[in-house]
Amino acid sequence: MKLEEVFEQTHKLPTIPKVVQELIDSFSKDDIDIETIAKKIALDQVITAKVLRLANSAHFGSSRQIASVNEAVVVLGFNTVRTLVVASGVTGAFITTPGFDRKRFWKHSLRVATLAKWLSKQAKYNGEIAFTTGMIHSIGEMLIHIVAPELAAKIDQYVENGAADRVALETNNIGFDYVMVGEELARRWNFPVEIQMAVKYQNMPSEQDPSSKLSHILHLALHIAHHETTSENEQALANSLPASSLDALALDVDALSTHLAETKELASGMEEMIG
Repeated sequence: MKLEEVFEQTHKLPTIPKVVQELIDSFSKDDIDIETIAKKIALDQVITAKVLRLANSAHFGSSRQIASVNEAVVVLGFNTVRTLVVASGVTGAFITTPGFDRKRFWKHSLRVATLAKWLSKQAKYNGEIAFTTGMIHSIGEMLIHIVAPELAAKIDQYVENGAADRVALETNNIGFDYVMVGEELARRWNFPVEIQMAVKYQNMPSEQDPSSKLSHILHLALHIAHHETTSENEQALANSLPASSLDALALDVDALSTHLAETKELASGMEEMIG
């Protein structure tokens, strides 16, 4: 199968609401009419309900009940609301695929997203862009499950058994991998080039030229998410982090290790996003 063939199956491709597409486009714009966009978000009842549940969750700890999209923008800020709408729109865009644990997939993506946002604070980078990138970093994997479900299920089994690397298995058996599919979908959905490239270089950020903070942040978030269950403690986890990415972001291992415990509850209260 060729990569183009995946995207020729238009009836299977995920589609996102128009307002979500507008918000994705707004990542690359400085002059945003926030009031107009808030009104458009409010017209989509499903997304509005999800965003308001999230806005009122313990995660954001608002001192008062948020009853409208406009209020959410005032209390949480436009950038946070945009992130919630885009993440809600993307998670809702994919159809249920037999044999694919959708909830587990998005739970992992949410974990990577919250870690990326946390790391971006340490690296002095835009946290909302980092979060969004974390949420979509492996959407290619889900798309492969939609267009080639049986083959994808077999690859999942091999990966879970530790038999081989997912990228290598997909490349050998399909002809391309989830990273390539994810990058192309991010391009078609008009995500900023910086996010597209972070998806592309998530497993090898040092090969990107020029270097990108976002790619290194995503790479570290993926490493933490993958190794946090097997590391003995925060110091051991911090010591296992790729030195090249730490250097690129000017992050200190010891400083990071003292705060890694904070990351355990980062996604608390945000499960509504993947419901």
